[in-house]
Amino acid sequence: MEHTHQRNERLIQNKIWKYLLPGIMMSMALQLGNIVDTIFVGNFLGTDAMSAITLVLPMETLIQVTGYCLGTGGSIAAGILLGKRNKEGASQVFTLTLSITVVVGLILAVLAPFLAMPIAESLAKGGSLSIPAGHYLFVGMLGAPVIGVGLLMSSFLGVENHPELASAYLIVSNVINLILDYIFLRFTNLGIAGASLSTVAGFLLGMVIFILYIRSPKRMIRFVRIQSFAPLKEAVISGAPLFVFMIMTIIKSFVLNEIIIRFIGDGGMAVYTVCDNVLMIVEMITAGIIGVIPNIAGILYGEKDYFGIRALCKRVLVLSAAATVCIFVLVMAFAKPITVMFGVDDQALSSVMATALRIFILCLPAYVWNKFLVGYYESIEESKQASIITFFQNGIYVLPAAALGIILEIKMGGSGMNGLALSFVCSEVLTVLTAYIYRKIKYKNMDFYLLPKEAGTCFDFTVKADLDETTLVPREVKEFCLDHGVSANRANMVAVAAEEMIVNCIQYGGRQSHWIDVSLVIEQQKMLLRIRDNGVPFNPTEYEFDGGKFDIHGIELVKAISSEISYMRTMDLNNTVLEFDMEQEEEN
Repeated sequence: MEHTHQRNERLIQNKIWKYLLPGIMMSMALQLGNIVDTIFVGNFLGTDAMSAITLVLPMETLIQVTGYCLGTGGSIAAGILLGKRNKEGASQVFTLTLSITVVVGLILAVLAPFLAMPIAESLAKGGSLSIPAGHYLFVGMLGAPVIGVGLLMSSFLGVENHPELASAYLIVSNVINLILDYIFLRFTNLGIAGASLSTVAGFLLGMVIFILYIRSPKRMIRFVRIQSFAPLKEAVISGAPLFVFMIMTIIKSFVLNEIIIRFIGDGGMAVYTVCDNVLMIVEMITAGIIGVIPNIAGILYGEKDYFGIRALCKRVLVLSAAATVCIFVLVMAFAKPITVMFGVDDQALSSVMATALRIFILCLPAYVWNKFLVGYYESIEESKQASIITFFQNGIYVLPAAALGIILEIKMGGSGMNGLALSFVCSEVLTVLTAYIYRKIKYKNMDFYLLPKEAGTCFDFTVKADLDETTLVPREVKEFCLDHGVSANRANMVAVAAEEMIVNCIQYGGRQSHWIDVSLVIEQQKMLLRIRDNGVPFNPTEYEFDGGKFDIHGIELVKAISSEISYMRTMDLNNTVLEFDMEQEEEN
């Protein structure tokens, strides 16, 4: 049967735009701390001090790993649980991940006086970079609890319908960091420790934003008493790809630093520092776009809205491609001014850097595609696939490629810097091919979405929030049910419930309600009718008719004819699910 109403992407697209700008701002703020520190230190303290930051970057990543991984994994797990309407489970995940992040941060802070300088000396091989690197790392370790909690809370704010608060927190933190960087480096004798202190102070002072979240009426996830550590498993599984990424990043940084210092020297370290920071700038935009996926896809996956997931991914890929092209053109055109921005005043070194940077940026399309796949697979519980991509991207390919590229260019009479840049291009392309081959072997006859087949028979459509649009809905729903073996009496009840809920959304949803997504799934033992709209928050399960003049259209009737009704406000949308028991004795 041909249906008049079909599913469209309007409601999902509206949510993408709601999360997009805060996501980009949040990503920019996350990367901006390291970039600002590097730029200020390079201009105020010199190239050696700038290289010292890159030298301890693996340890800085280690400081962030708990809050970042548990925040990402925990928020994805919580989003899936919210999609399944399990608020208590989501709150358990939040409480566990927050508690562990605080404990790990405190341990790192206590160990700072004993480990910071020895670690820096080991990384610098006892050279001139060891002292500034140690000072920078010491302050970073002291601030580990603050940084960890800040990163974790930012992730949970996104899945809690507050992406704007997450981005506001990180923006405020980095504005404070920017101001204090200038003050500490320009007017005090703190040296490189001032750059690290400004970062920690920014994360701490920005936490005033969290008060707005705690007081929010939309808040669904709360700090609860821990009942067991079982919910932590899903957070760990969802965060595993990011954990692999951060661990491999640490190993990659350690080994790359060793390779560069051994074969190229301090000049090579400066080149790598500039290329790495340009990649951070790239991530400020592309990772912000891709970061929309974990905030939305996990919830859609929990609701089994696979159409919505595909629509989300297509839009994110289009936006990512547009951003990639723009960034690629800008870096190609302004490579040399970019090196000067980082405080490189040696003309010969600046020219070499510019050439290496233009080669390095060729990795961008493959890099963004790999990042997209990792973010997507994390969100649909395909952590193994995401971890494999991360493992090959940040370890298996890049380290041998870097060593080989540098050695071959040096043997050909070059500096080795272009060979280093080319190694990143090769490793990203090889990662794309590896992920494709692995998927084709393990998941035969499936596209890259790797989505399961719909459970039961599904009728998925979208209705414009206009009463004239709803006139055909009951007939279409009833005919769909009858065509798939549902009794006439049961088909009538489902059609009536669909009509009443849609009319209610239109009449009381407010001006912001424009589109309503409807999904009817017929399974062996039950039927599920999901209504999703972007109207004002309204929980039909809490409504009770008091006999007065005002009544919400049809809610009592819907409650009477359905066997179960549940509600959740996710993605800042009303999500109501009605269940009809197929085996229950039908009543008129």
